[in-house]
Amino acid sequence: MFGRTPTDRIKAAENALAQGRLDEVFNLVLRAGSSEDRRISRLRDGLIEAFLTRGQDHMLGKRFEAALNDFDQADRCLRAGDSAEAKAKIRDWQRRAREAMATVRRDQAARDEALDRAKQRLEAGSLVGAADALADSPADDSARAAISHAIDSRIRQAEAFVAAAGSALKSGNIGLAVEKLLAARSLHNKVDGAADVETRLVETVVRSATERFIDGRLDRAQRELAVLADVGRTRPERVEIEKAVRIAGDAARSMSQKRFDQANLLMGRLAQVGPQAAWVSEVREHLGTLQEHGRALLEGPLGLLLGQSAAVRPEGGRSMGHAPLPGGPLPPTVAGPPPVLAPPIAAARPARHPRTPGLPRRLLLRIDGVGSFLLLRGDRIGIGRGGPGSTADLPLLSDLAERQAEIVHAGEDYFIVSQTGVDLAGRRVDHALLQDGDRIRLSRRAKLTFRLPTLKSSAAALDLGDGLRTATDCRRVILWNGPILMGPSRECHVHLDHRLSGFLLMERGGQLYVKAMGPGGEPTRLVLGEQTALTLRSSPYGKKGELRFSVIDWSNPSGAGGGVG
Repeated sequence: MFGRTPTDRIKAAENALAQGRLDEVFNLVLRAGSSEDRRISRLRDGLIEAFLTRGQDHMLGKRFEAALNDFDQADRCLRAGDSAEAKAKIRDWQRRAREAMATVRRDQAARDEALDRAKQRLEAGSLVGAADALADSPADDSARAAISHAIDSRIRQAEAFVAAAGSALKSGNIGLAVEKLLAARSLHNKVDGAADVETRLVETVVRSATERFIDGRLDRAQRELAVLADVGRTRPERVEIEKAVRIAGDAARSMSQKRFDQANLLMGRLAQVGPQAAWVSEVREHLGTLQEHGRALLEGPLGLLLGQSAAVRPEGGRSMGHAPLPGGPLPPTVAGPPPVLAPPIAAARPARHPRTPGLPRRLLLRIDGVGSFLLLRGDRIGIGRGGPGSTADLPLLSDLAERQAEIVHAGEDYFIVSQTGVDLAGRRVDHALLQDGDRIRLSRRAKLTFRLPTLKSSAAALDLGDGLRTATDCRRVILWNGPILMGPSRECHVHLDHRLSGFLLMERGGQLYVKAMGPGGEPTRLVLGEQTALTLRSSPYGKKGELRFSVIDWSNPSGAGGGVG
């Protein structure tokens, strides 16, 4: 190469350097080793500068790996006697190339993660969440363009399904309207016009089902409500008529089992919660007659053969002598579980750093006579096993991994995310959009119910299943991403006595405030760990009531012991 004599090879190498064939010159310089020949030295110095110049051109063209290779080649050309300045120059360019390569890799990883997140949210039907995820990827990315096109296509399809649902509803085809609306929601859960169609659908079906109920056609009412499937499942008007039909069904089963006292009790509840229907009173009269006849028989000669216990406790343990009579007072409603009482206010721990701006991620709301509520702040809430050293935002005393799953808040939506998967509404998922009423099964003993009680706030709630506990005795966890509504209505995150008006718990500038609902209410600042008493006027009765509560820092909960097995 470069000729037969050393002089010829050097001359050929000089020509190659002038023509930019650096790799050929590099091989000659390496073979020359530590030669002190002046022409070799000049050739080596020229090669170093050429590698640095070409590497810098690669840097400008964002070809960082090629740039680093040139800077490494320049470094190999250095000799022990070269100046520290020359060595520092090459080291500096090597550092820049490595940092640029690391930045590119991080950006690529972030891009891939954003695209994956966008795809998952797109498949879950949250187009708003998918669009938010796309904002973290480069605008000129082809994969982003493909997902953006898919989002636009799904929006158009969802809008077409909503229009078809509206047309089907107008023509009286309820089943087709429900099918088209559910198809639209599966593509885009926030599609324009869907809420209006849902409202009209539910109103139409509930009105018809209510008429059937009043006429005594309970089978027809039940079938009509079933056609709605998941449409408007939590709307109050649907919940009320379905509750009435369900109580009627329970009463029918009790009668078929000859448990007439239980049937009479259920019919009494039905008279209180269901639409006013003449047949309800008739059924109660017949049941009262049956009970009277049964009591009369057991008090006669036949009862003497059975003994006192049979006369007092027929059919399932309730005394015939205490059965409600027709036209008498309505039977009492079945008592629910006792309320969870809050610990004394004096036991509340004060905030550790009351002057530090901002609020802790975990707070505990305690309301006298109502109970305790765990408030979790942030867009990613980790759920896992409680106990010493737990890193979960929501530590549960159950058979879970340290980080079993996460609830992610994106835009107006919430998602459940788990590397190992969870059961959501009976199906196994690792990433899914959450809807109000979704049941989440984290493990055999850990079950949650997701709640979005109102559209007035993006705050959500998690209701803990039976036997599931946090380190504090609370039954509801509130994901605090908006004002917390407290009051007697179904839309409130915290349910209060029906005699009290409602109020809002909110955050402003890192401080807590409480404000009565409705116009004109002035916000009152709260201090962590201090007891607060509010005097609230009841709108229906014009009376006043006092509500006593406190909010404490729960960043380091005490008593987060081991699991339950």
